[in-house]
Amino acid sequence: MTSPIFESQPATSSTTAATLTATTSARASKLQVRGLAKTYGPTVALDHVDLDVHDGELLTLLGPSGSGKTTLLQLIAGLTEPSAGKVLIDGVDQTFAPVNKRGIGVVFQNYALFPHMSVSENVAFPLKMRGMASADIAPKVKKVLETVGLAHAHTRFPTQLSGGQQQRVALARCLVYDPAIILMDEPLGALDAKLREIMQIEIKRIHRDTGATIIFVTHDQEEALALSDRICLMSDGKIAQIDTPRKIYAEPQSLFVADFIGQSTILKGRVAGAYLETPLGPMPHGHAGLKDGVAGALVIRPEDMRLNEGPYEGQVVETVFAGSDLRVILDAAGCAIMTRAPASFDPMIGETLRFGWAQGAARYVPDDHSDD
Repeated sequence: MTSPIFESQPATSSTTAATLTATTSARASKLQVRGLAKTYGPTVALDHVDLDVHDGELLTLLGPSGSGKTTLLQLIAGLTEPSAGKVLIDGVDQTFAPVNKRGIGVVFQNYALFPHMSVSENVAFPLKMRGMASADIAPKVKKVLETVGLAHAHTRFPTQLSGGQQQRVALARCLVYDPAIILMDEPLGALDAKLREIMQIEIKRIHRDTGATIIFVTHDQEEALALSDRICLMSDGKIAQIDTPRKIYAEPQSLFVADFIGQSTILKGRVAGAYLETPLGPMPHGHAGLKDGVAGALVIRPEDMRLNEGPYEGQVVETVFAGSDLRVILDAAGCAIMTRAPASFDPMIGETLRFGWAQGAARYVPDDHSDD
């Protein structure tokens, strides 16, 4: 019963706090959100959120529809007023400041480019609106177009550009006037999968080259993992967890986080002493101080699963070929077992396979989906 293959890792509540402390000591806060809330009648869209975004950081607001990420973005940008709380940019209270006084740039999914203006004219527009002299505008536009890789296209019009190029023009238009923060609201949502990947790499490069502070909103977990310095995962108007991509993937603090970020085998159960009673039998949870009867779960990532070895059996219910590997989904006692195998592996639907997982790979998390 106590085979090391079942050894679980406890989720520690101090993980996120330690990460935030280390990061904060390295960088000053560019944005501080304190107790920010937004209600619409009885509906709570954002529930008293505290958040620090560090200077030069690319932070992603991630979550399902209705999680509060877009509401938080709108409150930061000044597009709507909060019901409670404060927004501070560079230490200055900007809670009720007009949009155009906050020093924020916004990149939208639809690009919002002027079709009758060339690339250079689109990028120069915010500088002209700020009254900058023409002689000073030209070198700034040239430099930022070089940064986003579009110097060769400066005379073209938006209709002559690809979707990815238009998105880079929109980003250049923000970068050119050095805003305190750049907000990107699902900017890659209109692009096809291949172009999205290319633009993710481009945005990472541009962020690295410019040191801009960027808040990126998406519902795409893979995009968040690929782009972010940190991910702020939201649920029901609150922050579920904020951490680096590696930490939030490897050390989820709740069942919601584990289930939303990546794919996992999730074995739900209730605590009985040192064990969690699961459909596959009792397994040690490795978490001190839990009360009997508390709902929890063990989470195992697909890369830690072992096929054709281990103490359990399951039936193959689906396979998904992903080019470099094969996702094999098993059913065992009603649990979905998510595994990966070499691309050459070709099991039959309905075939029985043995499985287990690497020592220490099962991580206990509280079941925040439970009605307890």
